[in-house]
Amino acid sequence: MNDEQQPAIADPTVMRDWLTRLYSGCPGLLSVCSDGDGWSGQRFATDEAGITAAVEYAMKLDGRGSKGVYAQVTTLRERPSKGRGGEDLVLGLTHLWADGDYGTVGHKPGPDDLPAPPDAEGVAKVVAESGLPTPSGWSYSGGGYNPVWLLAENVLITSDDERARVKELTTGLQAVLAAQAYQYGWSWDSDVGNLDRLMKIPGTVNRKAGLQRPTAIGPGTGEVFAIAALAETVARLAPAAREVLAQAGREKQARKAARTGSVLPQPRTDRPVRAATGDGPLDVLADVLEFRDVLEPAGFTYVGQHSDGRQQWLRPTAGGDAPSSSYSLLCDDHVAVNWSERSDLPVGAQPPGQKLTVGTLYAHLNYGGSTTEAARDIMRAAADRPTRGPAGRLPAAVLTEVKRRCLQDSDTTQTVTSYDPWDGPQDEPPADEEETPDTPADRLPDTLWTATPTMSQIRQMAQARRTEPDAVLHAVLARTAAMADPTVRVDSGIHQPATLGWYCGLFGPSGAGKGQAENTAEELTPFPHTNLAYIDISTGQGVIAAYLDIDVDPEDDTGKKKILVQSRTRGYALATEGSVLDAMAQMSAAATLNGVLCKAWMSERQGTSNAEVERRRVLAKGSYTLSMSLGVQEEPAAKLLEMGSIGLPQRLAWAHATLGPNTPQRRPATTGPITVTSRDGSETPVTTWVSGLRNLTLSVPERVTEELDALALEISFGRGSESPLDTHEPLWRLKCAALLALLHGRTVVTDKDWDMATVMWETSRKVRDNVQETARRRLRAEQEARRAEAVLTAVESQAAVYEVVNGVHPIVENVAKRAHRYLTRKTGEIPARDVNRACVAKSDREKYRASGATDPVWSAALRYGAEQGWLVPLQGGLLTAGSVAPEQP
Repeated sequence: MNDEQQPAIADPTVMRDWLTRLYSGCPGLLSVCSDGDGWSGQRFATDEAGITAAVEYAMKLDGRGSKGVYAQVTTLRERPSKGRGGEDLVLGLTHLWADGDYGTVGHKPGPDDLPAPPDAEGVAKVVAESGLPTPSGWSYSGGGYNPVWLLAENVLITSDDERARVKELTTGLQAVLAAQAYQYGWSWDSDVGNLDRLMKIPGTVNRKAGLQRPTAIGPGTGEVFAIAALAETVARLAPAAREVLAQAGREKQARKAARTGSVLPQPRTDRPVRAATGDGPLDVLADVLEFRDVLEPAGFTYVGQHSDGRQQWLRPTAGGDAPSSSYSLLCDDHVAVNWSERSDLPVGAQPPGQKLTVGTLYAHLNYGGSTTEAARDIMRAAADRPTRGPAGRLPAAVLTEVKRRCLQDSDTTQTVTSYDPWDGPQDEPPADEEETPDTPADRLPDTLWTATPTMSQIRQMAQARRTEPDAVLHAVLARTAAMADPTVRVDSGIHQPATLGWYCGLFGPSGAGKGQAENTAEELTPFPHTNLAYIDISTGQGVIAAYLDIDVDPEDDTGKKKILVQSRTRGYALATEGSVLDAMAQMSAAATLNGVLCKAWMSERQGTSNAEVERRRVLAKGSYTLSMSLGVQEEPAAKLLEMGSIGLPQRLAWAHATLGPNTPQRRPATTGPITVTSRDGSETPVTTWVSGLRNLTLSVPERVTEELDALALEISFGRGSESPLDTHEPLWRLKCAALLALLHGRTVVTDKDWDMATVMWETSRKVRDNVQETARRRLRAEQEARRAEAVLTAVESQAAVYEVVNGVHPIVENVAKRAHRYLTRKTGEIPARDVNRACVAKSDREKYRASGATDPVWSAALRYGAEQGWLVPLQGGLLTAGSVAPEQP
């Protein structure tokens, strides 16, 4: 019978042999525990009687059917007041260890993990080729093959410094082995270097995963090692190993992002952060949120209260990977301790500065453990900037508090309004380092372009045609929307489902590439042969008429009477010159045209019911869609934005048509049209696929509905009066997310679509705001120039009144006299700079300069006053009144 059919039996002789080899005679107490005693355990002396008692207790625990019986790798200084004791109580170190799990039984890899070594031989290969010395011995743990290096002498840990040095060795050893395993495409548990680590005692039974597997002592040389020699080897190997593990971590995050559809935060090199102030974004999370608020969204399950009062949580499962313990995390009010090696969290009690608070736990669960990147992204969210991770989904109350505590009166606030990513108070660069962001805030970030193969294809094609990817993407969305039948809609779960018409404004000077962006979008999304209305934007009635054709009135028996009948349901307007928008802003028919375009964006009823049937131009609500791609130059765009009350600017998606700073020097290869895969495996152009959809309503995730509802209420309660150009944000983002879903061949909006749409909205708003600000600066410059010219004219005319008498300008003489009177009143020695401020008016300087003088008026007055005896300059920049007084007029 095999192990799965015949129950395994514990072997006390093997237990005694192992515990004696590792702990006999070492100062301190041997700690033995298991799930059978609630992990509280018992402590034993390391003499023969104590080890005998420890074996008896281990047999007792095994007899209870425990999943596993463990010994702590170090001895304890004293018996703990509660629990089994942590790193603060460790005393004696007798050996180094590693956890060589293999196969999948009992520790099935997570969905983003590399597989463990397939068997014990794979584990031995990793250890043998790691650069570490051959282990003293091995143990079989019933699913693992664990090496042990015995120390020549017991190491006693009697200070915090000694504890830190030893832990640097034990954790470095794990990193060396994990990096070597990664070279073979295997995972290795590197989170077992904590000094209160529990390791299974050979001779007990491993009862995880519903199996009963015996554990045993493996082969070994029995060689012992000086800890200094081991430390030297690890110190030499660990730095390179940690770089390998950092790369492995980034690859795992990329796999997770691809699986979950999230946007991966752009990799950055963390720079030293300034000293903690206790008021950073992660501190706010710790103050405002509870562990539940962070754990539940990550899939953890609350399973009750521990005997010591802490909360118990189970990690999320995937693919049948069920937790083997009754809980994975223990949380008190402030700190969580993780005991699951499969949860991507540090295992065991962490040292000061690395403990799992609400904030650091949030960083581990959402930002790969980078507290710096988590803090930056929360600051971006609080400043209403595009985020690279899920920080934008934090509760509004949290972001408001972050903004109040971390952004108000900050000398770096301008950074967040000017550029992304946020490099604010938690991560200031050194004084001699000046950082330029990779991508300006008014350009779509790299994380969006690498989020999906389709997005990468759009960027590659744009770069191949030497045009701006942002402009091409919006033109692609407009063309995709133009193919969507009016019966294809998106449902927010709040208002009536909306049609998908899309307006984009491609911003740039004449010749900037607006037309080329449209041409590139046409290559990516060619229109199939459809009854599409190509619309020339000139008048409102002209737009409506493009959907209509003349036909015979069916109620006219003679067949001679003609009427206008809607024969097209989809329209596409293309205008590559900004002069079109300029005309809209100035022409007498602007109100009609703008009204038609605004209604068309929402497929509202259009037209007039003329008394003469043959002249009636009417489009029923929901019977048509209109999409537009407009080339917009600066001056007409600014004028259009000044007319925000007309409603059209709010509906436009804004994008730069000029090439951005990240344009590659070498052109990539061109691509073909964007396609979707049909059920038979064939590839169909996405525009052809979209054009065939009918009576389809795209749904959105529940969290999107909740966010849209909150946003709509916020706008309804007054935000619209403060930001009138943002009033259509909910519908804009909803349409954008739906079009992104269709562009990727989906008929359901996903979280990923929504997150990408949010990034696109923020970038579009930044372009729009920059257009406005550029126009304002130009207007201010023009006004200042006119004002300066007027002042100069007035000064020159005023200066003509003054005539230099006896070589002295009257202004100089007046200032000198004024200074004498001032000093006489003050008496004593007065700093000359104070006299200057008190006696020289701004008008004196302007008039004196306008008269053609080159030296400052105060210098001339001081010199002239000293010559006349009115003023007496002293050492140290002081001044006093002279004995001679100016003559009274």
